[in-house]
Amino acid sequence: MKEPVDHIMRPNLPWRNAAITECGYDASKVKTITREEHFQRVKTLGKQRAAMLTCMTCAQTTANYGTWEDDPRQALHREITWEHGGYYRARTDRGEVLKDELIAIAALVDAHREEFDAHIAETAGRRDWLERKAALAARPQPPKPPQL
Repeated sequence: MKEPVDHIMRPNLPWRNAAITECGYDASKVKTITREEHFQRVKTLGKQRAAMLTCMTCAQTTANYGTWEDDPRQALHREITWEHGGYYRARTDRGEVLKDELIAIAALVDAHREEFDAHIAETAGRRDWLERKAALAARPQPPKPPQL
């Protein structure tokens, strides 16, 4: 008898706590592994052997999409495309959870505008500092004088 394959946990947006797999199953009802465990499995066993143990839809989706930590814009793009549909037609069968979450986030930002603006300014300042530091490190160093 064929053993069931492992499914890969789908990364959540930071404000969500849903436990679903990359292919859409309820994670509490199927055997799951993390993205890191999947990548380690592929590294250890190779793609073909890992494919015998892992849901192919989950594996392909994991390869195609990053996480919030990789790039928040890509994570939101994935959720928007899934909920709203592709470029050709809007979907109406997937609810409006993300839309409701974004409206709530906008209300929270409005209620805490000073804190939000301070966080944005701090992040931009940190990015500028890191860019200046990298530019200084990339400058050619003058040759050291010979030691006598």
